[in-house]
Amino acid sequence: MTVLVTVLLVLVGPKPRAKVLLRRTKKVTSLDVDAAARLMLIGMTAGLPLAAAIGLAADELGSVELRHVIRASKIHGVARALATATGPSGPLFRRLARAHMTGASTVGTVAAFIADRRTARRTETLEKLRRLPVALTVPLTLLILPGFIILTLGPTVASIVRQLLGGLL
Repeated sequence: MTVLVTVLLVLVGPKPRAKVLLRRTKKVTSLDVDAAARLMLIGMTAGLPLAAAIGLAADELGSVELRHVIRASKIHGVARALATATGPSGPLFRRLARAHMTGASTVGTVAAFIADRRTARRTETLEKLRRLPVALTVPLTLLILPGFIILTLGPTVASIVRQLLGGLL
């Protein structure tokens, strides 16, 4: 009996800690660029330098990509680390590198990036909404129209059939 319980606990019981940790790190490593940009903007408007704001975003999001940029900025400098960064946040980092090298406002650059991303998402959503009536034409025709015809013409057809078949029914 105890052998059976042990086997069931092994098969159905809690997962090993290593698998749970591995699953958590997989979730954390994907970077949400919009969240990272917002966190960097919050840090920079609070008075943090650019590298510290990126570090704040890296700590909050647990992003390997942002930590890599921080590590590279300590070795090569912030502008070069941002310019050579790849990955999903590459466009943001390239803008920041340009602003850092030219002396432009990095806060304004991040705010403009956030606004551009928001506008792009809004435009994409509006395009999908504009295509919706065309996509719904076939389902409306195939599903609603037959039901409407049955509801409107059904009683008339039933009375005509009843009159034609009168004594047979």
